[in-house]
Amino acid sequence: MTLPMPVDEHANRVAKARSLMAQANVDALIVTDPVTYGYFTGNRVPAWMKARPSIFILPASGEPALITWSGPQMFARLYNKPFPSWVQDKVIYPDVPFTREPRTDWGIHGVLADRGLTKGRLAIEMGRNTWLGIPLNDFTLLREQVPQAEFVDSSEIVWGCRMTKSEWEVACLEHVCVIGQKAWYAVLEEVQVGMTPREVQQRILQRYLEFGADIDSGPPMAMGANGPNGTFQKGDILYLDGGPAFQGYQMDITRRAVFGTPSERQRHEHEEMWDIMFEVIDRMKPGVSMAELFEFSSKRMAQVKGWRDYADHPAKRIGHGIGLESEPPSMSAVDETLLAEGMVLTPEPKLESVDGLVNPEEQVAVTATGCRLLSDDTGGRLIVIA
Repeated sequence: MTLPMPVDEHANRVAKARSLMAQANVDALIVTDPVTYGYFTGNRVPAWMKARPSIFILPASGEPALITWSGPQMFARLYNKPFPSWVQDKVIYPDVPFTREPRTDWGIHGVLADRGLTKGRLAIEMGRNTWLGIPLNDFTLLREQVPQAEFVDSSEIVWGCRMTKSEWEVACLEHVCVIGQKAWYAVLEEVQVGMTPREVQQRILQRYLEFGADIDSGPPMAMGANGPNGTFQKGDILYLDGGPAFQGYQMDITRRAVFGTPSERQRHEHEEMWDIMFEVIDRMKPGVSMAELFEFSSKRMAQVKGWRDYADHPAKRIGHGIGLESEPPSMSAVDETLLAEGMVLTPEPKLESVDGLVNPEEQVAVTATGCRLLSDDTGGRLIVIA
């Protein structure tokens, strides 16, 4: 199954970026981070391809351009397929390294010169939650090539676009939860005492592919085995965290399963923590800050005698945005970001227990009047493995 992207999805992203650029008096947005590059161009780039930068340049007006290596163009030509992007102006470099110089001119200067932007105000990844996708030496070369340009941080533009999702993006984030939970619950029916976390992960990966996840989906975190040779034994709690991807969009939730009859303490910790998380979710609506949610969770957990709250520092987050990756904002005391319609987040207050981490986590979309659960609510039930 696929969810076809609406024909105006990329055009809407560009329009939103240009609106934010106008507010910041920015003449061009330069994107070098591979995830954000894929977000704007539609050309998804593997995270491991660090030596072959892909770059998107969006002027305040006029045609954008992309810069990438020769591979996508070659494969499109040899296999009679369209180039994997809507962007018409393409600058293709042959491969890497393509010169013997210690610094590389990837072609950004040429695109800027063609558009009369060498003296402009240029936004690029320079701040928090943005990642420069070209070597620092090459960025230094670019600055030397355009000495009259002013470089500014692009984070407000990038995250102003990416933090709030379109209806199509929310649909992808909901569907990936369907795939991930279906895979997890199927495997939890098969898990037995004596298995290792690796065996659990292998089975889940197989189910991901069977149920339609992206082929590059990674395994979930699987922890809690205390038996001989790293196997699960009676009394252990299997902790699963993470999830697959679907059309690039990620699931990030947690589920817990106990081998044998749970103790009263295990049941109490699990059920109380999920209650706290749902109380946090009940407070998620437009205009509420991430810091407010953090403060509520901390106060709520402090009411339970003897509990060790993971969030013993204001910067320890207990939730975050989710989309093409783990994203801002962060549910912490230092993040004053206000929730807005279209944000998708994963609230996850955390208790440090003798069994490991007890952190309920669900996937939640903020609506105009509150929020909506994209994952199901069965995490509140501690799964029992006979």
